[in-house]
Formats: sequence, structure tokens, C-alpha cells
Amino acid sequence: MSPRENLRQLAAARGESLANLSALIGRNAAYLHQLVTRGSPKRLADDDRLYLAKYLNVDERKLGARDPWEPVF
Repeated sequence: MSPRENLRQLAAARGESLANLSALIGRNAAYLHQLVTRGSPKRLADDDRLYLAKYLNVDERKLGARDPWEPVF
């Protein structure tokens, strides 16, 4: 599933609106709705993603963080 779809489902599962989550991260009420429906912005800012991941109690990668770089031995 895409990070946008994950966010939509996680918010719904908690009974949270995207507008409330937008306010929680200090954005305007339409911010996350536009992210989910229009793809704008293309991705969440790092700080916003981290805050939402902690609030929703999920791995940041579900919200679009990339896998960390690991050296190959």
C-alpha cells in the first residue's frame, strides 16, 4: 500500500480526521487531505512524518520514509 493510503487508513482506524491530524502537525486543515487525494505535497516533511508516526504508533516507513542505508559485508 502507498504511504498516502496507509495514512488514510491509519487515521480512519483511530477515528481521526485528516484535518485534525493536519492541525496536530501545525498545518492548515486541508494539508493532509490534499496529500492523500491530490498527491501534493509529494511526500511528508521529515518532522511531520516522524510526529505522525509517533502519534499513530507506526513505523515511519509506512508513511513514506525510505529504508535506512546499511553497509553490505
